[in-house]
Amino acid sequence: MRKQTLLNEKAKLNKKAALKMAAISFLLLILAQVAKRVAAGHPAFVEKYFSRGLYRVTSRIQLAIINPFRFSFYELIIVCLVLFGLYRFYRLIQSVFRKTFKEESIRFGTQVFSLVCVGLFLFQFTWSLNNYRIPLKDQLSLSVQETSVTTLAKTYQALVQSANEARSMLPAVNSSDSKKIRMILDTAWEGYPPLAQKYSVFHSQRVRVKGLYLFSWIQTVSGYSGVYNFFTGEANINIHPPLVTLPHTACHEIAHQMGINMEDEANYAGFLACMNHPDDLFRYSGYLSALTYTGNALYKQSPEVYTEISALISDEIRADQQEIREFWEKNQKKGAAEIADRLNEAYLKSNNQPEGMQSYGRFVDLLIADYLQDQKI
Repeated sequence: MRKQTLLNEKAKLNKKAALKMAAISFLLLILAQVAKRVAAGHPAFVEKYFSRGLYRVTSRIQLAIINPFRFSFYELIIVCLVLFGLYRFYRLIQSVFRKTFKEESIRFGTQVFSLVCVGLFLFQFTWSLNNYRIPLKDQLSLSVQETSVTTLAKTYQALVQSANEARSMLPAVNSSDSKKIRMILDTAWEGYPPLAQKYSVFHSQRVRVKGLYLFSWIQTVSGYSGVYNFFTGEANINIHPPLVTLPHTACHEIAHQMGINMEDEANYAGFLACMNHPDDLFRYSGYLSALTYTGNALYKQSPEVYTEISALISDEIRADQQEIREFWEKNQKKGAAEIADRLNEAYLKSNNQPEGMQSYGRFVDLLIADYLQDQKI
């Protein structure tokens, strides 16, 4: 009898604790949504008090913790979450036989709800509010406007010439060179200090990019090359694609770490970092990425002009482009890519990027604006 009374008392305490946890979690969720709505209409406020205020403090703390380590905490967290989920599911099944399913299911549901709410709260206040800051084009004094096919073609031709020159400076590139991959991960940040001297939106802190050694295959079959983890502040990249693509991907993810959330802006910031990097491989990787995006845009507008200018591309670049195409054709899985794209589309549209996946392509608009400043790029 006494034992049953103790069990009942314990059940009441557990229920009270679960309700308290749920209430706190719900409050955090409300705060996150309110902050998002307020930020959407006040970019100057977000820029001053979050992007250049709170975020710079929290991101520096994150860097101080994760930079000394070469492994990815992001991968470790995913593994822990999966193991925790399996453990809780096992406890749920076990509770059926112990006749405690009701209590266990309430505990399980409360924990999942709390994890989601806390995650969304941290997502907003440790990174995502940067989606509503002053646009990068305004901070770099770039004039982005409607342009003609002629201007797009001139930009593409300038990129072809620059890419040819950059590729000629490189020796043979071995895509399986582990030392080169490590060099890219450790030194990608070196392109940003020169930018930080000119523009306050960037910083010159060391950012160690993390290679995904457990989950690169997931990124590959899904068709993705990198991911930023807001919880740890880590720039992570898929290390499986051809080596020449990795430097720009690494610089793109570092841009996200700097609070440049928009995909087109991160692409452009990564391009600028590659241009200012001391290693020729980075310079070429930046041009190769810009060449691909601009070429695709021109092809949609005028296949004839695209074909004419593309004839100027060097044989070495053509070989690199062929290697990249073959890699993704061989390894990317249609079903996985479609699911990943739908999820990414929903994520982008819910975070102030209404064009969804097409927002990556607005990188070209920034490249054109860059070219129009001095007729070179």
